[in-house]
This record gives sequence, structure tokens and C-alpha cells, in this order.
Amino acid sequence: MPKIPIVDAHLHLWNTTDHPWYPQLVEFAAAAARPALADNFLLPDYDRAAGDTEVVGLVHVSATTAPHTYLPETRWIDTLAAEANRPVALIGSVDPLLPKPDLLDHLESQSRSPHFRGIRVFRGLLPNTPAADAIASWLQDRDAVFDLVATPATMLDWIDFLAGYPDLRVVLEHLGLPQGTTPDHRTAWHNAVSLAAKETPWLCKLSGLGLISPDLTYPTLQYWLESTVHLWGWRRLMFGSNMPVDTRAGTYEDLLATIDHLVTADATDQEAEFFYRTNATDAYSLNP
Repeated sequence: MPKIPIVDAHLHLWNTTDHPWYPQLVEFAAAAARPALADNFLLPDYDRAAGDTEVVGLVHVSATTAPHTYLPETRWIDTLAAEANRPVALIGSVDPLLPKPDLLDHLESQSRSPHFRGIRVFRGLLPNTPAADAIASWLQDRDAVFDLVATPATMLDWIDFLAGYPDLRVVLEHLGLPQGTTPDHRTAWHNAVSLAAKETPWLCKLSGLGLISPDLTYPTLQYWLESTVHLWGWRRLMFGSNMPVDTRAGTYEDLLATIDHLVTADATDQEAEFFYRTNATDAYSLNP
């Protein structure tokens, strides 16, 4: 387990009892054979899952799926953050199908939160579209973060498109979302993230491992972990738990133990600090 305080650069908090913002969550939880994923997941639940690991900063990433509920979610996260006893950053979202004036209005509304640091759009946003242009321009103008959802199939198009926004700060989510574990899937993923690591200044979240893996043990995840570190290096990687989603493959403590096995074996003390804390603290302005 990590012996130093860490920042979790990717997690989701939700209150499914009080907020009808997650209509697809029950279906997702059932498909994962983990119906408890649709239960409330709040800060006390997160801290219990983290066990003895000291987590000194959090990045909440919007996971709402009901239309435009990222707007009330922002206000809710502001309330939670006041009780978190540590810095909290918010990565919001936006509906890419909105007319441009409404899209920009939704971005401006979220940006009024003192915890807002940028956005991600999990589905429906493609590069080289008016919506992508409006979002990238708005984020770049405000020095906000674009948490990029790209797959191996879309990676090249995103690289080409975002080259037009050289000052936009980009963080690639979930290792570039490998689409499976077969040899063909591995090759497609490796080619895509190799190109991204080589051709861009992006950072990358070492997160989302539970989306592709049946368990969170080191032998199962070794290929993805070691390949990612080789391609990106510790100075461009940050830790993200993707809690509670990645618990479909194991516990948070399982994940931390596996990640720290790699860190202990490969990283210097300074590199461990970069990976576990400094890179995310800098990217999301998480200083107290």
C-alpha cells in the first residue's frame, strides 16, 4: 500500500437515493453483476474503502447521465467539498448536442464553482465537430482542463484535432480506454497510446483498470501497467482509482496494493511523489 499521502485524480461520488441523475447506473451495475455499484457512494464510503491510505486530495469526475444534471451536481459537489477536510476538484461535463450558446452557458454556469477545474464528456463528443471546437476553445481560453475520453479508434483524430489548441491542458482518461484484452485489442491500444505519448504533451491517468480486467491482481494487470509506465513515464502519469466503478473487479485496497507493487519496484521516491500526488495537484490546482 502507498506509504505516502496520495491524491486520487479520478473518482465518482453519487447519491442515488436523493438524486435521479443516474438512470443508466442500475443497468451498468446489473451488467457488471455488482448491483451495489448503484448504491450511494459518498465521502465516508470512499474513506472506508481507502482503508489506511491517506488521501489528501480528490478529483470528482461527473458521472450523471440524465440530461443536463451536471448543473445541479456541481452545486451538490460544492456542498460536499465544504465537509471534505481536503482539497476537492470538480471535472464537470456538458451536452455536446446543445446549440452553441446553450453549451457555452452550461460551461460558464459550472465554472462559477470554486472547485471547477474542467470537463469531460464520456459519450457523444467527436473531434473535428463544432461542439468539440467550442469546448476546446472555451477551456483553452480559461486555462481549464480537458479530461479526454478517447479510444484506440479515435485517438489519432483527437491528436490531430487538439494539435490546433496548443495551450489546452489535456489529461487522457483511463489509459486511453482499451477495448478488450485480446491480442488484437492490446495491439490497437498500444499503437494508439504510443502515438499519444510521443506526439502530445498530454498527461495520462492510470485509472479505469477495472473496466477491462476480471480482477485487480498484479499478474492480470501487469501488461497494462508496465506498458503505460514505459510509454508515459512517471512525470506524465497520475493515479486515479475510478472508485466505485473499478470495484467491479476488486476492492480499492486490492487496486492500491497492485499499483504500489509497480511503484515500489520501478519508481524513485521523487517519481512516486509525482505519480501519487504532484502531477494531479498541479494539473487540478489542488493546493490547500
